[in-house]
Amino acid sequence: MTHDAVGHIRRILVPVDGSESADSALDHAITLAGALDAEVHLVAVVDPYGLSTVTERREVEDELEAVVASAAERVREAGVSVETAVEAGFPHKEILRAVAERSIDMIAMGTHGRRGLDRYVLGSVAEKVVRLSPVPVLTARVGATGERPYREIVVPTDGSDAAAPAERLGVDLAGRFDAVVHALSVVPDRRFRTSETDSAYEEAAQSAVDRVGECGARIGVETDGAVEHGVPHRAILDHCEAAGADLVVLGTHGRTGVERFVLGSVAEKVVRLSETPVLVVPASGAERAPADE
Repeated sequence: MTHDAVGHIRRILVPVDGSESADSALDHAITLAGALDAEVHLVAVVDPYGLSTVTERREVEDELEAVVASAAERVREAGVSVETAVEAGFPHKEILRAVAERSIDMIAMGTHGRRGLDRYVLGSVAEKVVRLSPVPVLTARVGATGERPYREIVVPTDGSDAAAPAERLGVDLAGRFDAVVHALSVVPDRRFRTSETDSAYEEAAQSAVDRVGECGARIGVETDGAVEHGVPHRAILDHCEAAGADLVVLGTHGRTGVERFVLGSVAEKVVRLSETPVLVVPASGAERAPADE
C-alpha cells in the first residue's frame, strides 16, 4: 500500500444479518465511505446447509432481503452509493468471493451475529474473514467505544515490513479525519533474557514507534508514541482504553521466530476482545491460508 494508502479504497463490503453488531459495522462503513468517496456493497448470506426444508430457506431469504433493503436505505440517506446482494453458501466463502468478484477494497463487519437455530452466526465468520481476507477488515461489536468521525487512532506496530501497510493506512486515515495517531510498540515479557537482549528489544520497539511518527510528519498528521512491556494483545487493549481510542489499526502478520511478537495471533485476540473497533490490515504478499478452511 503506497501513499495515499486510502486513495484506492473505492468499494467497502458490509455483510449484514440483522444483528446489532452488523448495524454497528455499517455505521463505520458509512462514515468511511463518506470520507473516502467510496461505495458501500451490502451482502447477506443464506447458509442453506443448516436449513432442513425449502420453506425454511425461503423464510430466511425473505428475512435477509428485508435486512438488506433496510440497510441500503440507511446508506442512501447518508448520501452514499450502495449495491446489494443476497447469496447462498458458506458465509465466509461468499464474503471472500464477493471481495474478489466485486473488486472490494475493504470489509466492515460485526464480530457477533445473530444467534439461534440455523442462523448465520457472524462471530465465527468474522474471525475467518479476518484471517483470510486479502483486503483490510474493520470489525465492530455492539456498543463499541469511540466516536465517528475518528479523532484518536491507535496504531500498534512491531516495526516489521508486514506491519508497514497498517501503519500507512492508520496514518492516512488520520489525515482524512484530522485525527491523532497513537503509535504503540509492545516488548513482550520473556524469561531468560539478557540485558543485551532487552536493550535490543527496546531499541527495535522505539524504532518502530519512530517510523510511524515519521510517516505522520510527512503528511502533517499529529502523532505520539509509546513503548510498553507485557502481553502484546493486553497492552494494546489497555492502551486503546487509556487513549480513548476510536479505532485501532494493526497488521495481521508481524515478526516471526524465537521471542518475536507474532502479530497474526495478536490481531485475532484483539479482534475477539476489543471494545474499540479494529481495522486489520493484511501484509502485502503475506502467505494466507486457503479460502476453503
